[in-house]
Amino acid sequence: MRIRIKSFLSVVVLLFAALVTTGCWNRIELNEIAITSATGIDWDGENWIVSYQVVIPAAISSVTGGSGGTGPKSPIIVYSTKGKTIRDAIMHSFSESPRKLFFAHNRVVVIGEKAMRKGVNELIDVYFRNSGSRETVSVLATPGTSRRVLEQFMQLQAISGAGMKEIILSEMKNTSILPNVPVYQLAMEITGDAKSAVVPEIFVSGSEDTSSLDSFSSTSIPSKLKLGRLAILKNDQMIGWMSRKESLGAAYLRDSVQQSFVVVPCEDQEGKKGFDTVQILKSKTKIIPKLQGGQLSFKADVDVTGTLMESNCAQDLFKPGVIQSLEKEGEVQIIAMMQEAWKKGQELQVDLFGAAEKTHRKYPKQWKEWSNSWDEVFAKSPLEAKVKFRMARMGLSNKSFQYLLDKKEK
Repeated sequence: MRIRIKSFLSVVVLLFAALVTTGCWNRIELNEIAITSATGIDWDGENWIVSYQVVIPAAISSVTGGSGGTGPKSPIIVYSTKGKTIRDAIMHSFSESPRKLFFAHNRVVVIGEKAMRKGVNELIDVYFRNSGSRETVSVLATPGTSRRVLEQFMQLQAISGAGMKEIILSEMKNTSILPNVPVYQLAMEITGDAKSAVVPEIFVSGSEDTSSLDSFSSTSIPSKLKLGRLAILKNDQMIGWMSRKESLGAAYLRDSVQQSFVVVPCEDQEGKKGFDTVQILKSKTKIIPKLQGGQLSFKADVDVTGTLMESNCAQDLFKPGVIQSLEKEGEVQIIAMMQEAWKKGQELQVDLFGAAEKTHRKYPKQWKEWSNSWDEVFAKSPLEAKVKFRMARMGLSNKSFQYLLDKKEK
């Protein structure tokens, strides 16, 4: 009897729990949200301007080759709102859009130069304070307005927000000139010992915009989105730009080179000059602080492995002297890039290379004195760069085609 009563009570409790418990109390239907693929941040001197690149799923198939309808339709729509704060601007979107903005699939945030120079601390606060935004979103800077970048279409990519993300990932993987900088990494660097950070540039190249699908009616387009320089931030404000050559030098010093390339001069036995193109397969950098006689200096040891991709000099690559010359020229090129980047950082009095963290760990007592004036200390600290360049492969042929051609003519 007692077992039956217990079983009956258990059933009653389960039924009651099923009645009072709702399965999807906070559900959001797909037809209630506007999926945002890219966000833009601008500053007009008084207000923040936030732009949204919203995906139109029904129009994507027409752009990528689907049938039906009256022709291709734009897969995205861009609009902007304004407010005293970034969240204030976002809240104004409810008065313009019939759907709630959904930022979980946002791929990039593009920041205009005026907003970058004002400071990015408010943007970082928004991303870390709100659960709807992901800290893995890539940050890009543009010299104009971010809205113009968001309005551009891209070749081979229907949604340009996703395309911008793929461009920066491809650049980082294959050339390492510019890094991919997620929001969380930007926050970590700004709050680090050096209080500095970098953000890659994206801009509209060409004379006209590609904000209309009519631009793709021919085999060439008037302009395109393109990666450029490196924006330099001190504390949370942008203070200048670094060229692509300087950016690659900074990548070596930051130990962030995955793959890259270097073009070195060459010369054959008859004095004819040309160039060799070497692909960098591996790179490892160690920056070592040194303190002698009260003077702080740094030593950068770089190990590089490469393979020859192209040669237009009449060279016999079997000869050890030719390989050694190639390696030596590669070392000279990389050292020059690193020294140029270091000099640029010292001119701006901003440490982009992680030197502050390494100095803090090695000289904790002296760091208490240096930390308050690190920018000045860094600006007076010389760099000694040493590169060990090793050619792992010379390609499928140990002789250049020009060498074989010249030998046949003789």
